[in-house]
Order: sequence, then C-alpha cells, then structure tokens
Amino acid sequence: MAMVLGKRIKEEREKRNLTQDQLAQTLNVSRQAISKWELGTAYPDIERLITLSDFFDISLDNLIKGDPDLKDSITIDNSDAPQTNFWDFLIRGGWIIVAIVWIIGAAIKSIWG
Repeated sequence: MAMVLGKRIKEEREKRNLTQDQLAQTLNVSRQAISKWELGTAYPDIERLITLSDFFDISLDNLIKGDPDLKDSITIDNSDAPQTNFWDFLIRGGWIIVAIVWIIGAAIKSIWG
C-alpha cells in the first residue's frame, strides 16, 4: 500500500521518539507546519524535503514515493538553465579541443621525432 508523505513523516518522527515540536525546532519551522504536513493539508518546500530526507537518513524517493499529489505538484523549472547547442559548445569548449589536439601532436612529435 502506498504511503503518503504526511504518514511517512509521522512514521519517521515517531520512530525517533520526537514530538512535532522537537521536529519543528530541528527544521526551523512551526509545530503547526509539521502538523499540516502530517495531516496532508500542506507540503514542505523542496529544501525542507531535502532536510527531512537527510535528517531521517532516507532517500528523497523513499520519502515522497507513493504520494501522487506531491509528485504532480513538483515541477522542474529549466528556464534559468543555460541552453547549449552544438555551436555554443564548440565556441565555449573549443579551447579544450585545441589543447587536446596540441598535447596529442606534441606526444606524437616526441615519439616519432
């Protein structure tokens, strides 16, 4: 049976004999935030998910797996990611290619005289 995030957080918290308040202090959030997460009325932000994953020593996948609402709400924004096409790569990385060719040429020259 798939476990939703809130139940998973509560299960991991209780395994460690922590109160909601103690977990909230560790994560620097309110006890009410922990309560909302456990009830499934709110979700932690991605930074808190990572912190929870680290704190509970479980993978993010293990933490959120089985919660389709959360999976659907997570989006990856690549709009700030630089777009590199073949020509940009050659222009930016061209010096690497030149350096490799020069090193190989120098090695061949030293071997073959």
